[in-house]
Amino acid sequence: MNKIIIDAFTWRRAVKVFDTTKKVSEEDLATILEAGRLAPSSIGTEAWKFIVVTDPETRGKLREVAYGQQQVTDASHLIVIARRTDVESIAPELIARTAKAQGKAEGELEGLSKMASGGIMGKPEGAVRDGWLAAQTYIPLGMMMAAASMIGVDNAGMEGFDNAKVDEILGLPEKHLASVTFLVLGYRGDDAYSQSPKVRRTIDEVVERV
Repeated sequence: MNKIIIDAFTWRRAVKVFDTTKKVSEEDLATILEAGRLAPSSIGTEAWKFIVVTDPETRGKLREVAYGQQQVTDASHLIVIARRTDVESIAPELIARTAKAQGKAEGELEGLSKMASGGIMGKPEGAVRDGWLAAQTYIPLGMMMAAASMIGVDNAGMEGFDNAKVDEILGLPEKHLASVTFLVLGYRGDDAYSQSPKVRRTIDEVVERV
């Protein structure tokens, strides 16, 4: 096993108490966000947005609708990971983006266009489609958490908040977005949880070879 990777993931904890005097550098933040941008997605849709919340007053409001969890305001950085809600725009944007990157005309990507449109619009409206879009956002969340851990930045993903109120505070509906998770970044403070033994099932319990 690669010791560098395993040590970073062993060190990583879902930090509850952050040192408010320590800040993540812009360089490290850029690395973490770039890891999220490079995340894979189903059909290459990238149906997400990462919102870096820097305004203290806004972070205070978000803490209120996150059941008072101190990480929201005390961490160096707060990132809200949101899913797209304008599903009809996702496939056309993918085709335009792909055509530009590959130096092709959009008409040459008819097969991809049909696959993308069918893969997105073919899902039932409502909970099924929304759930699929939300599930996609956990891929960049995981990659950003992994990247942060590799460079020694404490991190935690959070779901404990009132999504509708978060969306209202950040004005997400008019941006065709809906919040899914928070990602907090910083450096651990006097956090007893981080000092306790890590609890995980054994490799034999989670891996089966057939």
